[in-house]
Amino acid sequence: MNYSFIIIVFIFTELYTFFILNSCNFQICSFSFAGEMDRISLLPESIVHHILSFLKNTPAELVRMSVLSKSWFNLTASFPILSFYFNYHFRSRESFFKYVEYATSRFCHHNLTAHKFLLCTRIQESAELDIVNRCLELVLQNGVRELVISFTYSSLDVPKYRLPNILLSVSVLESLTIRGCDLPSSLMLDAINFTSLIQLKLFMVPLNDEVITYLVASCPLLQVLDIGICSGFKKVCVYGHQNLQELRITYDTPLERIDIEAPNLSSLRIEDDDDIGAPQMNLASCKNLTTVSYFGYLSPNLSFTDFVSSFPFVENLYLAIHYNCNTLKLSSPSLRTFMLHSMCGFKDIEFSTPNLVFFSYPCGSYSTWRMAMHSTHLKASMQCYPNGYTSGLCFQKLRRLLDKQNGFKVLNLYINAFHSQTFTELEKLKAIELPPYELEHVELKLDTGEESSAHVAFVNAVLWCCRPRSLTLRSSVPFEEQSDVVKFTYKKLLEQEDQGHTKIQIVSPSSSEAQKHLMDLKSLSMASPREGKAISFIKEEGTPF
Repeated sequence: MNYSFIIIVFIFTELYTFFILNSCNFQICSFSFAGEMDRISLLPESIVHHILSFLKNTPAELVRMSVLSKSWFNLTASFPILSFYFNYHFRSRESFFKYVEYATSRFCHHNLTAHKFLLCTRIQESAELDIVNRCLELVLQNGVRELVISFTYSSLDVPKYRLPNILLSVSVLESLTIRGCDLPSSLMLDAINFTSLIQLKLFMVPLNDEVITYLVASCPLLQVLDIGICSGFKKVCVYGHQNLQELRITYDTPLERIDIEAPNLSSLRIEDDDDIGAPQMNLASCKNLTTVSYFGYLSPNLSFTDFVSSFPFVENLYLAIHYNCNTLKLSSPSLRTFMLHSMCGFKDIEFSTPNLVFFSYPCGSYSTWRMAMHSTHLKASMQCYPNGYTSGLCFQKLRRLLDKQNGFKVLNLYINAFHSQTFTELEKLKAIELPPYELEHVELKLDTGEESSAHVAFVNAVLWCCRPRSLTLRSSVPFEEQSDVVKFTYKKLLEQEDQGHTKIQIVSPSSSEAQKHLMDLKSLSMASPREGKAISFIKEEGTPF
């Protein structure tokens, strides 16, 4: 990509806007690259810095910017975003740390507050920490709004970096992210002046219970707290904090208790990184806590009902749990969205959730879990992600679950099947006399490398299980190559209805409006071009062709 061209576009856009807004102070004249006047140099420093902010902020990019104008070389020195990653731009580690020290000292010579200071590298020797400390203290003297320090170490022989005590007095700091460092030695002795801090993220930082409580209490405006794999603490206690909104905790050592009193806390995410088990939780006073995520292990000594009761106001619950249970019971009057990643069988799930409008049951990979978290539907819906060994028993369980939860109107099934023989068992469903469950819409994703006969068997099982008013098929293979699947789906949907009074419209989302709605299969090739990988069937009252 030609970054110089992009930057030039930004320059003239900003320059044009600046002259328009300040036309009373400047005589506007035409630009001439051959003229003596340097129009770019008329830009105020704030606009130059705004243009620079669109760069990747690598040394190479900043050098390229310096040739655009005779004054830009000096302007880059006052650029308030200092980002340092050790990467291929540097011939050696020595050149990297020399650049860090040079760029930092140039900026600090202007006595400006930095917008951002980021230093991310692997530390190999203690001499590198001396340079880091000098640079960081220089920046902190004039203040910084966003500070990111992220270190890993080449060996245990390299001492861990301890942040300087001056950090605690930076009142303009709004965001602080620390990874792989020790906190200042005077933390529990001196007053903390984090009066502007909104976001605090600590990863692999030694902590204890008292430090967490003291830190949070010293940040009155704190909204986001993220504690990740930090050793030394067993409890997270926050009392009377008025602004805390998001809390994320990841642990790989025993966490005994989470005790939070924060009236505006709205989101809690807990990750048990080593299958230790969920901590005891006291969150009853957090009446705005509507979104909860838990990833980890649930001890058999802790019932699922008791676990969920810790969040009396939850509306959105996301669980990826290792939980050996015979029955999973859930009771929540406020719950609206429930996503479960577990191997618990369909028959073992019992809900008492009168306001539930979305249930997702991903029983496969975490990629489908992430996909489900970003899926929405206007109707009360259920999404299921069975694993690769789908069988007739799976559909029997699904059918019974739909009976228990008669409020669902939409069903999405995402099937990743790797063995076509798993579909042979689906024919056994015909011997089970259960009427198909009526739904407004069913969406099927057939992400499989199997032959179309497996797809046909799968569609057959789904339409044994439910009777939708509309159905959408999605596949990684164009439906032009699966015409037998389309024809079979059309036929089965028609068989579910009064064939004398129902017609099926075939809709291809990838077709033009003129070709989009079809009444029969004759123009199927028009509805599903080679790139088309979705096709819908809609039942309508009327006489079929």
